[in-house]
Amino acid sequence: SGHTVFAYVIDGKGCFEPARDPFHYDKEGRNYFDLERECLIGPESLIIYERDGEKLDISTEEQSVRFLLVSGKPIQEPIAWHGPIVMNTQKELRVAFDEYKNGTFLKHKSDR
Repeated sequence: SGHTVFAYVIDGKGCFEPARDPFHYDKEGRNYFDLERECLIGPESLIIYERDGEKLDISTEEQSVRFLLVSGKPIQEPIAWHGPIVMNTQKELRVAFDEYKNGTFLKHKSDR
């Protein structure tokens, strides 16, 4: 309870929702009329749990599923995100990308 949780599927397929309802979660389709869905979610998919709770129900069918489960307590800070960089403000993002372009983004112990 009180944590943000997500799962990233590495291999296989699994259903990450106890009622096995494929419309229980949002999913990007290939086109506007992509309504065919199955409950099983495959590799390179990210499942973000938006409901607070104490447990997760994950099931499989013919094949097993390997996934990375991440849970963390929210720090209640603003998020500014672009590509691989996450900061708190757009201004911080611009500074980070300028540092990246200039080769000064990564700090080494000797730089401190």
